[in-house]
Amino acid sequence: MRISILSFLFLSSWATAAPFDTCPSKAFLVQGTTATIFGVNLVSGAYNRFADNVGTNQKVNGFGFSVHDRYLYGWDYSRRDIARIGKDYVLEPIVTSGFPNTDFYVGDVSVQQNAYYAYRKGADYGLYRVSLDPDSNDYLAATRIVNGSSLNLNIFDLAFHPDQNLAYSVDRNGNLRSIDVETGSSANLGFTGVTGTFGAVYFDVEGFLYISRNSDGHIFRIDISNLSNTTLFAYGPSSGNNDGARCATAPIVDESEPPTLDFGDAPDSYSTSISANGARHGLSNLYFGTSVSAEYTPKSVDEDDGVNFLTALETGLDTLLSFTLSAPGYVNAWVDWNGNGQFDESEQIISQFLASAGENRLLIEVPIDASEGSTWARFRVSNTVSISAIGGVDSGEVEDLNVSIVASGVAETATAWQTAAFEDLWPQQGDYDFNDVVVKYRIFKSQIGNQVVRFKVQGELLAVGASYHNAFAFRFGSIRRTDVNEALVRLTINGEQVNKNALESGRSEAILVALDDTKVIANSRSGCRYFRTEPGCLDQAPVSFTVTLPLVNSVNDSLSLFNEISPFIFAVNGFDHGPFVDINNARGWEVHLKNHSPTEAFNSAYFNQGDDTSSTNGNFQTSNGLPWALIIGTSWNHPKESTDMLKAYPEFEGFAQSAGSSNTTWFNNSVSSYSVQN
Repeated sequence: MRISILSFLFLSSWATAAPFDTCPSKAFLVQGTTATIFGVNLVSGAYNRFADNVGTNQKVNGFGFSVHDRYLYGWDYSRRDIARIGKDYVLEPIVTSGFPNTDFYVGDVSVQQNAYYAYRKGADYGLYRVSLDPDSNDYLAATRIVNGSSLNLNIFDLAFHPDQNLAYSVDRNGNLRSIDVETGSSANLGFTGVTGTFGAVYFDVEGFLYISRNSDGHIFRIDISNLSNTTLFAYGPSSGNNDGARCATAPIVDESEPPTLDFGDAPDSYSTSISANGARHGLSNLYFGTSVSAEYTPKSVDEDDGVNFLTALETGLDTLLSFTLSAPGYVNAWVDWNGNGQFDESEQIISQFLASAGENRLLIEVPIDASEGSTWARFRVSNTVSISAIGGVDSGEVEDLNVSIVASGVAETATAWQTAAFEDLWPQQGDYDFNDVVVKYRIFKSQIGNQVVRFKVQGELLAVGASYHNAFAFRFGSIRRTDVNEALVRLTINGEQVNKNALESGRSEAILVALDDTKVIANSRSGCRYFRTEPGCLDQAPVSFTVTLPLVNSVNDSLSLFNEISPFIFAVNGFDHGPFVDINNARGWEVHLKNHSPTEAFNSAYFNQGDDTSSTNGNFQTSNGLPWALIIGTSWNHPKESTDMLKAYPEFEGFAQSAGSSNTTWFNNSVSSYSVQN
């Protein structure tokens, strides 16, 4: 045995440094330019701070846990040498020989050997081994195994396998690398499916590799024998400076400690257990219902009490859902509509919904082709905005519900997609470029037998080339407000449910307001005056919307029902809308399709001003029959801003001069350089 004087002095100082009591299941994470140590539960991603400062004002990296003496070892940047940390989380320096004058940020302690390994790429550096065994002849003497040109890896941490004398890591391109620390050789074992900087790498006793991505803290589990099984395992802490260590011979869940997790209770085909990367949450003050219980494994008794379907799940219809929360949180939910025993991505019914404490109610549409019979739903609440149906989260709760889907006998038909385009200078003809409000939409009709039970409008706001504030709405003709089940009316914009009644209040007609202010909802990009009409501002995504209108009094089906539903725009109260519009009664201003009737809210005094000749030629048209609103039975490439309509659509001139009798398909032949290609 060889012990130098410096080593002897160092060893004597170890008398007060106690090792960890056990081989812990919790992982260690060191972060920050001044080393801060956290404990990370790899199962849930939950973490807590163990030490704000370990006694150094610089980083500690190349972090590893020794199963031989139960100490943490790492590279101390303040001394450019290794150090160890015991259960008091105070750094104790170690004096070695043989290391180059540099810093190492990749390292771990071997499970098979009582030795620390450090790696840095580059010809002057490489892979180094330091014995931590006081009885060995090379105790605390660093030996280079291979130089960093021969072993040239873009890795940021490594971990030793519990049963093999091999280290593993994942490079920034997502390739799994094994390293033979005896020879210094490395093998590329294939693409894991994930990329990034993985600054913390761990093993568990079963040989699963866990990697934590610095940018978002996502923890992935890798089956090193089958890379196709790589999965997002938990949502952990993000950091620009990460390094991890863990006892590689410890189980992922330590049942000798009190339970800290909540699991679902659906069959394991839905991913419920740890082995299936089931949905699970670290206990917190955020949960459904009145309480949440902790368990080591999925519960055998259903104790869920916070989520309820208030109405039956009938195919093709809406159901009313209620859930209560102990605190505000983000809710995500899925229903296995097709009955295949798993939650498919397309089966998500609630996405990133920020719910309030107390009761929340949402309308959920049951697909018309949902499979009849018993199935499962999964609801998750957490402080993490976006999560999937599986994997661990550090807070919240998961509730799995066994529900039944009933065949309703509903049949559904729909119109073809069509585009409505409006000029909002009525009763003046104005620039006549028809890009002030442009909406593509289609209408669905659900019926049982010959009775219509629901309408649904699906659409996209394609352009707002107007300076004025306009709402976009639909008049439902013979359908009255009393025919509508207002409690079940549902409006979503860009996939998010809007907490308001889409039916205009105070009316006897059914006036469905899909977009209550297109100018505000479009939210044009900074530097753009308008939405998707100007060069340099055309790549913004359209605004999608869906409005569901269930009927409480079903009506007889007829071909005219679709034809009675017509789009229109109206002025938003409180905003200037030009010289012809009274700002105190802006809502009374409407623009409809040619020869269509306005709603009961319309102020007829607006007729027959400017270029409008409605009293003699028919509603909403000029003396030569030109309209202020068009329905185009296709996806229309509306003109760019400040572009003459005749440049974008040369055939429009003949259409206008003939009062609409010639060139009736002018809208199919645009000049691409002057129009927006939708």
